[in-house]
Amino acid sequence: MKALPDAVFVGPQISASQVYTLAEQGVLSLINNRPDMEGPMQPPSADIAEQAEAHGMGYAYIPMAGGLTPELIEATLKAYETMPRPIYTFCLSGMRSTALWCFAHVEKYGVDGVLDAAAEAGYSLEQLRGGLSQFLESRSST
Repeated sequence: MKALPDAVFVGPQISASQVYTLAEQGVLSLINNRPDMEGPMQPPSADIAEQAEAHGMGYAYIPMAGGLTPELIEATLKAYETMPRPIYTFCLSGMRSTALWCFAHVEKYGVDGVLDAAAEAGYSLEQLRGGLSQFLESRSST
């Protein structure tokens, strides 16, 4: 689990049994960015959602199967605006989850800020610089 600003942690796929451990560590919400059936032995989203509910945690399933889309970014923005923190967000390695976190937080931290935070967490996402800049510009013009 690696820390991002605003009480967000990112990392790899978890099992349904690990939800208890995260709840014990104080995590209040989970964001699952890994599509179901992406890999062998991967727990279904429904199993993780069931455990999150059993432990009183918020849960959002926002699978990212291909590239970034406006719908994915909007769903991620909504999750970060409404879910109690601390939040653990995950995918296979944490890379997609970190990319979505960057888009959800670029208005607050700026392009350099989110890319620096991602790098400090171990995720080099410099390739997103142009997209983040365009997204930020589109948000400020509305």
